[in-house]
Amino acid sequence: MNWDTDKLAAANDPDTPEVRRFGMFRDFKRRKVFRVMGAYAVTAWLILQVVDVMSGALPVPDWTLAAVAIVLAIGFPVAAALSWAFQVTPDGVKLDMSTIDGEPVNRWRLIHFIDVLIIIVLLAVLGYLTLRPEPAAPEDLRIAVLPLENLSDDGSADYLGAGIADDIRTRLYGLPQLRIAAGSSSNALAREGLDARAIGERLGVQHVLEGSVQRDGNRIRVLMQLVDVQSGFAQWSKSYSTTFEDVFAMQNNISLVVASQLEILLTPDVRQALAKSPTDNVAAFDFYTQANEYLSRPMNFENVNLATSLYQKAIEVDPQFALGHAGLCKAHLRRFELSSDTSIIPEAEASCRKALSLDSSLSEVHSRLGSLYLATDKPDAARDAFETALDLDPRSIDAFVGIGRLFLREGNFVDAEARLNAAVTIRPGAWQGYEQLGYLKLLQGRFEESAEYYGRALELSPDNANALNSLGVINFYLGNFLVAAERFEQSMALNPNRESLSNTGTMYYYAGNYLQAARFFRRAVEQVPTDYRLWGHLADALRFIDGEQEQARSLYRKSIDMALAEVKVTGHTDVSLANLAWYYANLGEVESANKFIDEAGQFETLEGQTYYTLALTHALLGNPDAAQAAIISAKAMGIAPVVIETAPELKGIDTDDSTDT
Repeated sequence: MNWDTDKLAAANDPDTPEVRRFGMFRDFKRRKVFRVMGAYAVTAWLILQVVDVMSGALPVPDWTLAAVAIVLAIGFPVAAALSWAFQVTPDGVKLDMSTIDGEPVNRWRLIHFIDVLIIIVLLAVLGYLTLRPEPAAPEDLRIAVLPLENLSDDGSADYLGAGIADDIRTRLYGLPQLRIAAGSSSNALAREGLDARAIGERLGVQHVLEGSVQRDGNRIRVLMQLVDVQSGFAQWSKSYSTTFEDVFAMQNNISLVVASQLEILLTPDVRQALAKSPTDNVAAFDFYTQANEYLSRPMNFENVNLATSLYQKAIEVDPQFALGHAGLCKAHLRRFELSSDTSIIPEAEASCRKALSLDSSLSEVHSRLGSLYLATDKPDAARDAFETALDLDPRSIDAFVGIGRLFLREGNFVDAEARLNAAVTIRPGAWQGYEQLGYLKLLQGRFEESAEYYGRALELSPDNANALNSLGVINFYLGNFLVAAERFEQSMALNPNRESLSNTGTMYYYAGNYLQAARFFRRAVEQVPTDYRLWGHLADALRFIDGEQEQARSLYRKSIDMALAEVKVTGHTDVSLANLAWYYANLGEVESANKFIDEAGQFETLEGQTYYTLALTHALLGNPDAAQAAIISAKAMGIAPVVIETAPELKGIDTDDSTDT
């Protein structure tokens, strides 16, 4: 065996680089440097995790995590050097600058080693901070915010819990990473007493934010928790105690924590969106939240008038409160929907315009203007307003539903359905979209599909009297009269509005019980005396009651005068023209009736109800062929055969279109 004598000699020479490196390694091991460096690395990692989580909950700069990482990196070589230089002995911590062989350390070599170590660590930190990927936001993150349960002794403070939840919901809605369940559905389901998990499952969200509020004078105590719908357990909870003047700061903090819990990167833009408050005036905010609470209740004159008064108080306290003016605009629109009083329209438009002059970015106000223009027969202005709303907020339910209603009015069912489907897809719990889809299918005569959509709207909004009323109409068309009557009664129990009262009267009318029909039509007229259609319905019933024929003629004349006054503001529709023709025909004024029949025929598309009314009018005027043609068109547009077959005026008309080509 041959030995390399040079290598053997070098291996035994203490001054060779190989031996020096091996000795340094043994020296590091002897001084437990590697153990200290490992413990330091684990501790630094834990510190970074804590800072990452807490920075989302605390109002700290966005560079906090990076700064802590750099400080810990700088401390790494320092800790290594100190662990090498100092040793723990029975006599305490001692400075030990000797090698393993007892020789003094070469100081320049040690300093050079520490410099290289620092450079390596800093380069590693810089590379991590530069090249690390941004945390990916969940693609479909959905959350519902429920009104806070009121634990105060004063039950009148219920509005506060709803107001705090609404403010937090609005702040979170500003984050494009989140899909926030519609507030109206969240509030309605909470009123049903369902727990957070059941509400989350019905709304189709993964998380539910719920809590409670207790107010004692100026002090507010709030308990919040974020519930994971799948497990049913709270993944975060915290209590807050503050004054009413600091409620905005508390709402901002809750929003920040929730966003952090949902793993949303808290960039400066995100923090700015979450920190935005509707007003700096807490008194104005108090009035505003009370008004919102009344407007979220079943729509009747009492609730809407109270909301109107409170919005006015809010803007009296803070005239620059844009959302206060926007709320007043919405309240005026509700008053118009309830009353059909055209004198309200200028007030509603003025409030909307004022809100936009203060904040032109309010998408919901543009949508309300669109609804106003749609109600006043200004389709081009309505379309512009809805499209502006969507430009400002591509997730706006109101805008999607508004454009869908516009297409429905134009008879464009394909585009209407596309927009309404977008509404229910883009926003969890969008019952308004389902309700309009139900109306679309109702117009098409697809009653089973219509009932499914209205049923879904009712699941999301159980106290929705209009959905119940519409389900009554559908069952009436299907000939399920007992079910229809049950739905109408349920609707009236929730909110005895003109629709439920009028539809119940209509059911009795077609059943031939004209006294009962007149009784319900009178109740509807007493509630909304400004709706000419209700007066016309009452006249329809009275003409079959002995001794009431002259009263019926008087009411037809009243309906005509009111209709002509209304269309000066709202513009004519095919429905209004057909109604006017019907009223004039009942008065025996044939020329005027034919005039409005001709004007209705100028529309490119007519609703099924218009064809039905024209059929009745032609039959009354003694034009059976024209009546039969209108009946065929009415059936094609979805008017149920049971309505046509039971109409008194059509008894002598052949309503069977089976032989027609």
